[in-house]
Parts: sequence; C-alpha cells; structure tokens
Amino acid sequence: MESVKIGGSEPLTVLSAGAVRGSLIMAAEAYHAATGCAFSLTFDTAGGVEKRAASEAPDVFASSMDSLRAIAKAGALSGEPRAVGSARIALGVRAGERAPDISTLEAFKAALRSAEKIARGDPGGGGTAAIYLVEALTRIGIMEEVADKSVLRVGGVNVMKAVADGLADFGITQSTEIVPVKGVEIGAWVPAEVQLETTYGVALGAKTVQAENARAFIAWLATPDGARHFSDAGFFPAE
Repeated sequence: MESVKIGGSEPLTVLSAGAVRGSLIMAAEAYHAATGCAFSLTFDTAGGVEKRAASEAPDVFASSMDSLRAIAKAGALSGEPRAVGSARIALGVRAGERAPDISTLEAFKAALRSAEKIARGDPGGGGTAAIYLVEALTRIGIMEEVADKSVLRVGGVNVMKAVADGLADFGITQSTEIVPVKGVEIGAWVPAEVQLETTYGVALGAKTVQAENARAFIAWLATPDGARHFSDAGFFPAE
C-alpha cells in the first residue's frame, strides 16, 4: 500500500499494519535522529501483512497480536511478539466539527441512518476494523442500510482521508488510524455493544539480516522514549 523511507543506506526493513503507521513513522524518525539507523517502512492491512509474510522477509513485523501469532505459526518470526498498545474503534470527524451523538447503541444506529455518507474500511482489503464492522453492523441489524451509503477505502488512514476530503459525514475505524491524519479528529467512541479493542505488537523477523539492529529497535520501543510515540498516535496501554 505505502512505503516510507527514513535515512540512507542499509535500512532496517519493517512490514507493518496500517493501524501502527503513525506511531511507527514517528518512532523511526526519532530513533534515526538518535542513532543514525535508517528505515524502510512498508504499510498494508493486517491481513495484507499476513499474506506478504509468506514471501517477504522484513527485519521487523508490526501488526495485531492475532496476526503476529499467525505469522509465527507459519515460521516467519523469531521469538515472541512484544505488545506496544491497544486501539479502539472510534468515529472520526473533520477537525472542529461536532460529532453526532453515539453514546448509546440506539443513538449510534440513528446517527448511521441519518448520515448521507459513511467512510469505513473495505473488508476485502483485510483490515481489522473493516472486517469487524461488517460483523458488528450486521449483528445490530443495520448493515443493509449502511451498505448503500458507504465510502469504502482500503486502510483506516485512507478511510479518514476520505472524511478530510469531504467525501463522507464521518468515518469509523480504529483510533490509531484517526489521530495521525491531518484535518480529522476523534469525535466519539462507539458504544460498548459494537466496540473492539485490538492489541498490536512488534516482532523480529525469522529471516532478518540485521538481527542486532532490529532487536535494539524493538527494545527501544518499550522504553518511555519509544512508547510515547504510540500513546501520541492514539494507542492505549496494552492490558
């Protein structure tokens, strides 16, 4: 989906789910400034990261813990994943705009019914929130009404860019995919009946060619200097 390069030659390669995008870019920039370590960051959905793990060999993986466990089961990780934080589902609106009341399940359903356009993830892209929302909206009996007014995008960041561009009244995705996008902000948290908390982590790739540098970066992410980039990007402490 997207690649970001920080620094020069012999970069540490990172394959990451989009929910970790904002925090990892900030962390990599800070780590590069402190150590000179270069980075090549590639972002996809959690499902996309799992698929790519079969043919790609990054130094570091970053994805949901469930995704990392599946990658580990396939033999593509070295050691155990380390949790970095948890994301929750939120409604994102354009900066400065008032979010509709979604404090109860009935209010949430009413807000969806009254919206002209709603941005959400395309489940075919494999995103965690995108797949979950189809199940959740079907479970509460409103998926058919939402389907025709949905603006679908692959990746939560692109969901929120659609909102920033005025293509939807609001977007629904994970908190960590709202906070880093310019022009939007978290308007409200979805009610408990449709809430999802997803824990994300980082792990060393089994075929890394920079094991020492990769381990050092992963260890640094657990320090206060490293961890703050996750809280700044909308993560909650992993429980």
